[in-house]
Amino acid sequence: MADLTTNLNYLQPTAYKLVIDRKNYPNLEYFCQNFTHPGMIINPVEVPFRKIAGVPFVGNSLTFNELNATIILDENMTAYNEMYSWIRRVVDNVDVRALDRNSTTAPTYSDITLSILSSQNTQVKQVKYHECVPVSLGDVNFESTATGTEFVTFVVAFRFTYFEFI
Repeated sequence: MADLTTNLNYLQPTAYKLVIDRKNYPNLEYFCQNFTHPGMIINPVEVPFRKIAGVPFVGNSLTFNELNATIILDENMTAYNEMYSWIRRVVDNVDVRALDRNSTTAPTYSDITLSILSSQNTQVKQVKYHECVPVSLGDVNFESTATGTEFVTFVVAFRFTYFEFI
């Protein structure tokens, strides 16, 4: 039986830091406003049984939902351009998997690390998403009737092979 945690502080939704290959995508890290840790599903195997359509048995493969991040745009749209360039590179170089150490181009796949912070803003846990690739670059909504301090954002979605707690 697992022991009850001694840390009774609740995880704060603003207590995180996201790192996506600082060398090639520094603005995605700095301007990340929202990040969604993906869920996962065990794909069941349906086995027919008598008059029942199927009895689900535990499967042997996982399907991960997409990582989603909401990024605030700066006036030069730098973070958006980083994502746009990454997606174009993925489409143009489908067979490229990782950065060659002698190459000057950015990798097609990149690891993303989410650092979870305590109520004192110290790192307590990290989640590393391996071989991430962008699969969606969201809309940018320009609106002349906006009031107050609303900022323009866009959503980017990633697929990945697996994640681990480090």
